[in-house]
Amino acid sequence: MVRFMVKYLVHNDPAIVTDKQRIAMADLTPFGFPGLLEQIWLGHREDGLFLMQCVPFRIYGLNLFDVVRLDEEDMLVEVVSKGGHRTMRALVEAGLEPQVFEALTSEIASRTANEGFVIEWSGDRHAAVSMPGDRDATSLEAFMNAQEEAGTLFWEWSDSQPFQGPRR
Repeated sequence: MVRFMVKYLVHNDPAIVTDKQRIAMADLTPFGFPGLLEQIWLGHREDGLFLMQCVPFRIYGLNLFDVVRLDEEDMLVEVVSKGGHRTMRALVEAGLEPQVFEALTSEIASRTANEGFVIEWSGDRHAAVSMPGDRDATSLEAFMNAQEEAGTLFWEWSDSQPFQGPRR
């Protein structure tokens, strides 16, 4: 019998924190990460659905404020409706000189704050930025493109692929 070790990607500092939240999981296997689950923070709704209250790190086709459905095991199975936000994700290259690393991550945080966007970090190299869909992200996108060309990071939009629920 083959056993798989399941690992969890957690949100230590979710975008929204209330005293009435639910934590669920999303299977990242459909997105190329077998054996990895991402913890998600959700707000309750009266209709049995839930409102995303964190910025997804690795889940494609999902954003802050999207309405989602869970199964009986508290696994994310469907994005029911979009909440009007987009998610930009960046992974800073490993092995950068410490001063380059610090300047880059500080600049990402500063630009995000100046634009009024929400940012969450997974570790010190992976940033997920949420922005309302009607806001102009041109400046941040240009910065990310320049950094990618310089070889200091890789970035993508989370809607570059559709959401896929767990395979049954």
